[in-house]
Amino acid sequence: MNSLVSIIIPTYNRSQLISETLDSVLAQSYPNWECIIVDDHSTDHTVEIIEKHIKKDSRFSVEHRPSRKSK
Repeated sequence: MNSLVSIIIPTYNRSQLISETLDSVLAQSYPNWECIIVDDHSTDHTVEIIEKHIKKDSRFSVEHRPSRKSK
């Protein structure tokens, strides 16, 4: 049985590197994975690049870190 592998990638303002990182995940031979990218309020084009990868492959998803912690 193939178990689901969860890949979690934290990121902040890494537009110059995030595409290469996500392409590396895509190049893996193991097919049963999900990749959750956690963005820490990037101010560059990081999120736009992530969204392009999500359109290519639904195993990618993006979450945005909350602005404030709950009490």
